[in-house]
Parts: sequence; structure tokens; C-alpha cells
Amino acid sequence: MKRFVIVIHGWHVHSNGFDVHQVDCDDTQRAEQMATYLTFQREQTFDRCAWKVIEIESDTKVVRKLTWRERFTGRLNTPQ
Repeated sequence: MKRFVIVIHGWHVHSNGFDVHQVDCDDTQRAEQMATYLTFQREQTFDRCAWKVIEIESDTKVVRKLTWRERFTGRLNTPQ
């Protein structure tokens, strides 16, 4: 199993915030299906959402909020 972080961003006229979910899936395609499902659950009539899937290493622990750059690019910035 691979580990993924799914970031969902909602907005109407302005940002309605981010939802961040960590999931374990077999592959990227299954993680994207899960992101689509979670986005569908959040969307409302005037609240549109977009999502991004970020694959993380199995031993990586994300204990902080993702930065704006990580949310939009889909890359987790880890110290070298």
C-alpha cells in the first residue's frame, strides 16, 4: 500500500478553506478516485472544489500543516 495526502480546496467568491485527508491506496489512480469521491461529498450548490493528490513515502510523518506551495504543486517539501 502507498500513502497519499488528498488536499481539497473549496471556494465560491472567496476561499472556503482546505480539507486534508491521508489515505492508503494501492496506486495513484485509486487515490484520485478517492479524491473525486471526497470532493463530491464536500461540494454544494455554490461551493466549488478542486483537489490535489500528493504521494508520500511510507515512513514520512506529516505533523504540520501543508504550505500553500505544497497544496498547489502536489509536492511535499521535506528537509534533505
